Amino acid sequence: MKSRILNPKRMKQLIDFKGIELDGGIYPTDIDGIIEYRDSEYIILEVKHSKAKVPWGQRLCLQRMVDDFTKTGKKAVAIVCEHEVDNPDKPIVAAFCNVRELYYGGEMKWRPPDEPMTVRQAVLSFRRYSKKQKGGKK
Repeated sequence: MKSRILNPKRMKQLIDFKGIELDGGIYPTDIDGIIEYRDSEYIILEVKHSKAKVPWGQRLCLQRMVDDFTKTGKKAVAIVCEHEVDNPDKPIVAAFCNVRELYYGGEMKWRPPDEPMTVRQAVLSFRRYSKKQKGGKK
């Protein structure tokens, strides 16, 4: 599987959001990945080290994005996954990260996966579910 990272050096460059906080403490959050599929589905990815928690504001943002997509009639899921790569010079392959928790549109709750799975497995499972919900179209 070939990497799609075009400029690894630029990807390592930090973005500092100082100066654009709102109400004295609300800062921008980042999203590690998002897949928009044919104007009908959204898969949002957040990758964390196994020892790191998702900050409350970031969790709320992911949840509200899924809820907003769902309100428009689109299928959506947020996937929080984890890795154990301690070396910051070593890449993290998101597909092989373990899913920690999911937030599906319509369920209105965060939950662990029904069984241990990688991000790749979760994405493929969501796609199969979405396709089934559409009656096999697309």
